[in-house]
Amino acid sequence: MEIKLEPYKTIKDQDYGTAEIKITQEVFKDIAFVNNQTVLNFENCRFKKLVLINESEIEFESISLNFSFCQIQNIQIESITTEQISFHFHGCIISGNINNSKIKSISINNCITPSLFLQYQKRIDISYTEENIFISKWKTLLTGSDVKSANGLIGLKQSVYVNHSKNVNVRFSHNKKEQSGVYLSRHEQIKEYKIRYYLTKEDKKKLNINLSLDLSKENDEQLKIENCILNSLSFRGSANGKISIENTEINNLFIRDFSSQSEMLLYNISPYLTDSKVEVHKSNMDNSWFDNIDFNGYKTLSFYRTRFAKATFTSCNFPKDSLSFEKFKTLENIHYPEQKPQNYYKDQYETFLQLRKSLEASGNYFEAQKLDAISKDSLRKISSLPTSDKFILCLNSISNNHGLSIKRPIVGLLFFSILFYIFYLSSIGRIFKSTEFDWNLVGHYFSFLDLTHRKDFLISKSEYTFWTLFLDFGNKLIVGFFIFQFISAFRKYVRK
Repeated sequence: MEIKLEPYKTIKDQDYGTAEIKITQEVFKDIAFVNNQTVLNFENCRFKKLVLINESEIEFESISLNFSFCQIQNIQIESITTEQISFHFHGCIISGNINNSKIKSISINNCITPSLFLQYQKRIDISYTEENIFISKWKTLLTGSDVKSANGLIGLKQSVYVNHSKNVNVRFSHNKKEQSGVYLSRHEQIKEYKIRYYLTKEDKKKLNINLSLDLSKENDEQLKIENCILNSLSFRGSANGKISIENTEINNLFIRDFSSQSEMLLYNISPYLTDSKVEVHKSNMDNSWFDNIDFNGYKTLSFYRTRFAKATFTSCNFPKDSLSFEKFKTLENIHYPEQKPQNYYKDQYETFLQLRKSLEASGNYFEAQKLDAISKDSLRKISSLPTSDKFILCLNSISNNHGLSIKRPIVGLLFFSILFYIFYLSSIGRIFKSTEFDWNLVGHYFSFLDLTHRKDFLISKSEYTFWTLFLDFGNKLIVGFFIFQFISAFRKYVRK
């Protein structure tokens, strides 16, 4: 069915099966252009399939098509010739494929997008504004479906695939009335709630918006994502323009087969659910700046065959201990964590070395030390490493956590030296007797702790036994080891 078009008039409340919109010069015959007003308007319409066709150039300053609260189950836009056509979708439920490089721009505001492909576009603007969400109208559009409640609408899975498009902007805006301190009266709230729905923090966490981007170095692409809540964000391809992702909660971040010729900024990124993932797979992140990223908040992180050495990390939140660092993995596919590659621990070790080098380059020695420690734990697990080296790494891990812990060598020093001192006193018959305890032995403990103490500080040489000398010598080895480990940990911020 071909829809008859009338510029500057709105088509309302129509229910179409397969519909065609043909934009021709005849549609605009004897029509004067009106600035700041959409030309072709559709409101509260349903389309099972919508096909848009433009096969010839049109002499009209700007041709804008506006769809408000429409359900479009399958939109197909391929044949576009004139370059002044733009599309605006507000409050729509839309799926399909918009594939044409001649379209001037596409604007999508507060729409539900079960599956929408946007390919080879000049400009894409996707926005969610809290003050313009009309749940009741969505419910009307979905009459007869399984979705019955506001929660069901908010939680619907939405997927947007953006391929090889030049200028992409995605953003959430906050409720201006709440921000400015203007609150509605109870009567106004009831009246306005009938038509509008304001997202709460809990509502936002139920959103299931999934954005996938395929970039091409042939386009000078610009991508900006800000103040968003995304269930997943995926990148692939080779970017040539600037990428900026700021102040955004991303539950799952997937970067696969990606590289950027220009700067890529990721600022203030964190998950909003506990079951969250970050995957960077076979990518070059050397031109990336990770600023204030909550890596510790993610359940699983996988960096596989990726370059990080020249990336910049500032104010990032890394795990606090080696046990928490177990969430950092090197998996070929993060969705199958049990399938580890053959050189899993070697890949993990080299990844941690790259991250440490990047942190050191930015002067962040605090986090670099942690990466150094965890890289040595991964090195110890490499099967080809000699047993003697594994023993050394294991001993260092226990004694001072590879130079990070001052507490461990102090505790180890006190525990083993006191234990050896008790055995030493027992071997010379000065303890565990029925006679009154000699409190001077407590003071002599500090002499026993001195690495340079004489062997006869408590007994004469004639009273020496094998066990006395063995325990005295063994204590000096243990004390010397823990003193060295303490000094190493104490000097962890000294540049090497």
